[in-house]
Amino acid sequence: MHLAAIYRHPVKSLGSESLQHVMLTAGKALPGDRAYAIAHGETRFDPDVPGWAECGNFLRIANIPALARPAIAYDPDTRLLSLTDEGVCARYDLSTEEGCTALAAWAGTAAGSIRPGPYFVAEAPGVAMTDAGDQSPSIMSLASLRDLSERVGVSLDPRRFRGNLWIDGDDLEPWAELEWTGRTLAVGRVDFVVTEPIERCLATAANPETGNRSDNPLPALKSRSNDPLFGMLADVRKSGTVAVGDAVTVGE
Repeated sequence: MHLAAIYRHPVKSLGSESLQHVMLTAGKALPGDRAYAIAHGETRFDPDVPGWAECGNFLRIANIPALARPAIAYDPDTRLLSLTDEGVCARYDLSTEEGCTALAAWAGTAAGSIRPGPYFVAEAPGVAMTDAGDQSPSIMSLASLRDLSERVGVSLDPRRFRGNLWIDGDDLEPWAELEWTGRTLAVGRVDFVVTEPIERCLATAANPETGNRSDNPLPALKSRSNDPLFGMLADVRKSGTVAVGDAVTVGE
């Protein structure tokens, strides 16, 4: 098996960014992943006491599928975010109040009346605004994605599942990863412990090409098992850099 792709999502529920390599730190999420989120008018996120907060405090693809459409590029050193949507490119300096306000305004326009304003960019330094609070990268299987695509009847874009590390290989059986809970995983020289499967929601129905809902995979996931599971969370236990093409091995 090998590492086939790496994705991060600098702003929760907003676009995806492909990487060729990334440095991972023990006990931490993938750096720059969900570093920000867009809070709405009913949020309980307190910017004066920032910390991890549940996903309902923020704008989400599950409710606003258009958020999945933009192409994203983010520089963690300068905190400059580039967003390209329907051929229009905008840049936001998230180190400034002006840049954050402009990004929140863009997301608020996409939200329409689904979530009330005011909107603002939420950040808790060093904390990823993942759906689960345990700060673990996610591991996805392209073999499982191909099987699921056959069940749905279309080729599903991996970006629907907003995973971090995608693995593949001739020896990777579809859905094998769902049996890896508690086992070790080595990606290159980085060690993980697989902790739990990821239960999926309506966010996976958002087509990242169109920003509309289509080819919802949830019924196929539910028909396969009692719970709509896809992908696994895995704690980083040994720090290091992973790169596309790295060997992947599963231990005991």
